[in-house]
Amino acid sequence: MIMISTRFIDLTQIMETDMPVFPGSKAALLLQESSVENEGYNEIRLQISTHLGTHIDCGYHLIPGGSDTLTTGLDSFYGSGLVVDCHHFPFNGLITREYLQQFEKNLRTSDFVLLHTGWSQYWGLPHYFSGFPVMSEEAATYLASFNLKGIGCDTISFDPVISKSLPVHHILLSTGKILIENLVNLEFLTESGFIFSCFPLRIKNGDGSPVRAVGIIRSDE
Repeated sequence: MIMISTRFIDLTQIMETDMPVFPGSKAALLLQESSVENEGYNEIRLQISTHLGTHIDCGYHLIPGGSDTLTTGLDSFYGSGLVVDCHHFPFNGLITREYLQQFEKNLRTSDFVLLHTGWSQYWGLPHYFSGFPVMSEEAATYLASFNLKGIGCDTISFDPVISKSLPVHHILLSTGKILIENLVNLEFLTESGFIFSCFPLRIKNGDGSPVRAVGIIRSDE
């Protein structure tokens, strides 16, 4: 009898006060409002951005009338995943269309593609905010041509922090895809495939939301 084992890989950065935020954004505050010792129960009040930590961008983030966290169907946040190894790209390197084309067969059968640059190792350090690899506009246009639900990365953004026009964001979000940023532990995913989920909070007019991103790996035993 064949047994199926399931592993859950947490792809989410820890949420805490003073965690890294996009430069210029307000700091995250997780305030202990009540405690068991004083009030008889624990409760934390959150003062956070919709783009804090491991989070999604919906179309409404940049595109008037774009999809948001309330109107987007739940199936858009769950599906088959593909991890693409990009950790060898140099400081300030560009992930090219030519590089991504070698994964075309799997791109055609996947719902999500996650770019593993290895940059999550710098989480909490100043170095996290600069020098990370990003896709070229041609590479983003190439991914936009596939029937993907979303694209993820283990960096602070799909465009350089200093970018004002955010071309990669616009290219991908304009096709109805979601973006997932600040992922972690992508090295534990399998190249043979996995299930990916990143369900957001149900926020009215939500341009984005923190998520609990998870990779689910099933294997025969």
